[in-house]
Amino acid sequence: MLLPSVELYLSQEIAPYLLDAHGGGAVAEIFSAAASMTEIAGWMTHDSGQNSRARAYFERAFRLAVAAENNALAGNVCASMSHLALELRQHTDALRIATTGITKTSQADGTLRLTARLHTMRARALALTGENQACAQSLDTAESLLDRAASEKPADWIANFDEASLASEAAQCFLDLAEYAEAEQRAAAAIRLRSGDRVRSRAFGQLTMANILIGAGRLDEAASFGNEVCKVTSSLSSTRVLDQLNDLGRTLASARSVPEVAHFLATLGALSHVSDAQEGQTATWPV
Repeated sequence: MLLPSVELYLSQEIAPYLLDAHGGGAVAEIFSAAASMTEIAGWMTHDSGQNSRARAYFERAFRLAVAAENNALAGNVCASMSHLALELRQHTDALRIATTGITKTSQADGTLRLTARLHTMRARALALTGENQACAQSLDTAESLLDRAASEKPADWIANFDEASLASEAAQCFLDLAEYAEAEQRAAAAIRLRSGDRVRSRAFGQLTMANILIGAGRLDEAASFGNEVCKVTSSLSSTRVLDQLNDLGRTLASARSVPEVAHFLATLGALSHVSDAQEGQTATWPV
């Protein structure tokens, strides 16, 4: 497993350097590297359904980035924390964290793509509160920033954010706003742009599309997308994917008379997992 290796590396290789740090530019690099690795560990634990641990890793990564005075990396971790807050349905926290991240990135170079990502996190939070206009404005800002970022050299340590990422987040926004036609268009774009070897990202796009189609009353098509995700689940080892598949199954359970739904439910029934996806809801965020 990759996660135990990362955790071992953090505790045995990175931690001693942090304890021996005595100031200077090299120390900032060490703290930045530690922050980045810690954030990666947070994403790994989040994908395995361990949200309490993911939250702890993200919070530690943020503090390390701040200690390194690395505003770009601190903003990157804010995007990760905002995403997790959204997954936990903590939209007020998600909005505040994303806004803090935007403040951080305004003080750093090479952050146009990251700032676009943070604006989509704001849009997601605003969609959950039904603020249609503010959500649309945040998405427009994100799109404009991505257009400007084409020739920019990104800052070190920050994650990529591209047109497919924006389409995926926008699809989720319009789903939450019950604007199903627009949501379907954005989800289709995300799936198209995530063809090839981006299997995990494509699976999340397909699950979003399934939920959009349920909202539009097209249950047979939704179940077909669920079946497509079931085919790749074993290769992903992602509890998040399984959680969302189970949620889809619960939503469609009352429509098992539809042949496609019955087939999906039977396929899903062969998959089993235990998840703690709601962990991490009671702690306090560091920003």
